[in-house]
Amino acid sequence: MTAVRSANWTVVAEGTTARFRVRNFGLNRVTGTIPVRGGAVQGTAVRAELDLVALDTGNPKRDADLRKPNLLDSAARATLRFTGTAVDGGLVEGTLALRGTTCPITLTVRPAPDDRPDAPHLVATGVLDRTALGMRVPRFVIGRHIEVTVDARLAPAP
Repeated sequence: MTAVRSANWTVVAEGTTARFRVRNFGLNRVTGTIPVRGGAVQGTAVRAELDLVALDTGNPKRDADLRKPNLLDSAARATLRFTGTAVDGGLVEGTLALRGTTCPITLTVRPAPDDRPDAPHLVATGVLDRTALGMRVPRFVIGRHIEVTVDARLAPAP
C-alpha cells in the first residue's frame, strides 16, 4: 500500500472486480459481481465507479429484482460511487453513494500475492449496511449486512 500512496494511479477496469455476498432468506448466501467502470488513487484519495446495470448474481430473475426501484434503482441511477481516504494500517475510510444518499464503509486493503510496485494489485474487503442506503426489504429476504470484496489492479496515471 505504501507504493500506491506515494503516486497517482488509475484503476484498470478490465482487471478489477467488485464482489458481494449477502444472506438470502436467512439461509443461503448469494454472491454476485458488479463491474468496476473506473477509478483512481491520487495520493491518499481513492474513488471508483461501479456499473449497477451490469450486476450479476448468476440468476437473471434475481438480478432484475435487485435492479428495481426499491433496491438498487439502477434504471434511474446506474452508477454506484465510492470515495475514500487511505489511512494508516491499510484502511480506506469512505462512503458509497447510491439512490441519492451515502453511507460509510471502511475497507481493509492488502496486497495480492502478485502485487508489484509498478503494477499494484490490491484486495479490499469490508461490510456494508444496506439499510443506510435506503434499501427497505425485510431482513429475512435480503440480509442487512453485505460483505464486499474489491480485487483491484492499478496502472500509473497518465
